[in-house]
Amino acid sequence: MVRIGDYVKELGDEIILDSENHPEALVPIIIRESDPQTILFKEPFEGKDPLIANLYSTRGRVEKLMKTEKGTLFNRVSKAKRNPVKPVERNYCWSGTSDSSRISRLPLLKYYRDDAGKYVTSSIIVARDPEDGVVNMSVHRLLYLGSNMFAVRMVEGRHLHQIFMKQKACGRELKVAILIGTPLHIILSASTQLPKEVSEIDYAGALNNNPLEVTYFDGGDLPVPIESEYVFEGRIRIDLTAREWMTDILGLPDKPREQPVIEIDKVYWNENPIYHAILPGGFEHKLLMGYPAEVKIRERLVENDVDIKDVWLSSGSGGWLHCFVSISKKHDDEPFKVIRLVMEAHGSVKGIIVVDDDINPGSYEDVDFALATRFQDKRKFYFFEAMHGSSLDPSSDQEKLLTSKWGLDLTLPIGIDRKRFLRSEM
Repeated sequence: MVRIGDYVKELGDEIILDSENHPEALVPIIIRESDPQTILFKEPFEGKDPLIANLYSTRGRVEKLMKTEKGTLFNRVSKAKRNPVKPVERNYCWSGTSDSSRISRLPLLKYYRDDAGKYVTSSIIVARDPEDGVVNMSVHRLLYLGSNMFAVRMVEGRHLHQIFMKQKACGRELKVAILIGTPLHIILSASTQLPKEVSEIDYAGALNNNPLEVTYFDGGDLPVPIESEYVFEGRIRIDLTAREWMTDILGLPDKPREQPVIEIDKVYWNENPIYHAILPGGFEHKLLMGYPAEVKIRERLVENDVDIKDVWLSSGSGGWLHCFVSISKKHDDEPFKVIRLVMEAHGSVKGIIVVDDDINPGSYEDVDFALATRFQDKRKFYFFEAMHGSSLDPSSDQEKLLTSKWGLDLTLPIGIDRKRFLRSEM
C-alpha cells in the first residue's frame, strides 16, 4: 500500500516544506512560483488539512516514484496497457468516516481570479457501466457549490459521460466514488484514455506491478482503491446542473457550461491525510494529461517501424497541442510519415516538428538550434487545413472544431556530412 506520505519521505529534501498559515488567495500563487518543485503546506490556511502540490510535475520525478530507470518509463506504461491486472478485494477499515461535513476541513482553492469558485483538481471518479459492468476511473475537476454539492466537468462522449447518460435515460442517479490524493499508478491510469472494455482499475494494478487493493461501500458494487487519502461516496444527480468554468491547461479561461451536480453522502479518509492540489496549467497538470498522449504517439510510431529517440508534447502548448519528435531517420520521406502518424495517434495535436536523434525534443533551445541550422527547403514545411482539432485551441472553429495544422521536417538529408552540423564536444 502506497500513500502520498510515503512519497514525501522518499523525496525528502527535494520538497519545499511550508509551515506558515497563508491567506487563501496566496496559496495558488505560492504553488505557481514553486512549480515544478513539490511543495507541502503543513496547514495552508487555518484549520485545514495539509496540502501537497506539484507532486507529479516532471518525468524524472515520475520515474523515481515509480522506481523506473531513467528513459524506461514508456516501456513500463506501454507493457502495463497490454497486461491489465484484476484488483483484489480487502476488508478495510478507514481511519475516519463522517457525513459530508468533513469537506470543510479540505483546503479547497480558487486558483485564478476569474474561475467560477473553489475547485478540487485531483479528483478521480469511479463509476460502473450499467450495461457491461466495466468500471471506469477518470480525472474530473469539481467545483464546490457549498454544503455537500459539487459540479463535475464531464467531456461529452468520454466513458463517464456515456455511463451517466445511460443512467439518466433510465431515470436513475449514478452512484460514484470520488478519490482525492492517490499514488501515481492510480492517477496516471485514471488520466489515460483506454479502450472502453478495459478498466483503469486493472491498468493501475499493472502499472504498480501488483493488483490494486480495493474495498466496497456498504451495499455497493464499486471497487474503491484503499490507497486514497480521501474518498467521497456520492451520487451524480439527474435533476440538477450548475454552471461552471475554470482556467484550462493553457492558462486560458474555459467557457461556462452547464454541468451535472454530485451530492456527497459520506466522506472517508486514511490516517493523517494529505490533500493533493493540481495547479491548472501547471507542469503537473500538463504531465498527467499529456504523457498518456505521448505514449499513444510513441506506440503508433513503434508499430510503424520508426526508430524514436524521444517524444515531447511541449509545455508551451499546454503539453497537448505541439509535438516534437526526434528520430534516427532511415530515409528522407520518413519525417512526413511521422507527421501523419502523430496526427492519427493524437487528434488534438496542432503542430509537429521532427528532428534528428542528436536533438533533444524536450529542449526548446535544441529545437531552436535545429530550426536555425537545418531548415532551408520550404517543401519540408507541411500545412493542412480544415482538420479536426482541439477545443483548447481558441483560434480553432469552436463550433465545428476544425483547425489548421502543420508539420516541419528539421532533419538532415540522408548522405550529408553530419559533422558540419553537430555541435562540438568538450
